Amino acid sequence: MSRYLASVRIETENSFRHNVSAPHFPCCRVSLEVPCEDPRELAMSWIEIRESEHWALISGSCLASDIHGWVAHQVLMRNDERNVMKSNSRDGEFIRLLSGTHHVAASFKRAGLCKGDKTAWMVDLSCSESQEMFEEHASRMKFEILEDRPNLSIFDGERLGIENGRDENAAIAHIHLADLR
Repeated sequence: MSRYLASVRIETENSFRHNVSAPHFPCCRVSLEVPCEDPRELAMSWIEIRESEHWALISGSCLASDIHGWVAHQVLMRNDERNVMKSNSRDGEFIRLLSGTHHVAASFKRAGLCKGDKTAWMVDLSCSESQEMFEEHASRMKFEILEDRPNLSIFDGERLGIENGRDENAAIAHIHLADLR
């Protein structure tokens, strides 16, 4: 595990105990040029232009907080290291974990982009890219970068399939259900 991820783990664990805020999760919320008409076509365009497979494009309402993003990322890295990912790609696994399901196809309807979506999160799963790379990806896709950070006011737990709870803890617990069901 890299030194950076180890420090994130410590800071994330400390945040639960001491209410210390987590470092920014490497994501950038964007506004789509037009509401999503064809999610599959948009996903294929994204896959074609993205710099590497470490970039994910997810629903603009699926991150409750930076800590929520870091927990999903940590579980993703653990599953990848143990060769137990249920998806064939890191971005697919990340979406599956946020969705709290072992059904990869169902997860795209929850945390992937859907018809009518107007916003998305671009996520750097390598945790090593610069703000300029986020800007480059947004430019290639004709997205407008928004100032939003993951937070509960834009989070849609119901869309993710969360039945009980509307807070960060419910969102984090939902991630762990993905590998229990």
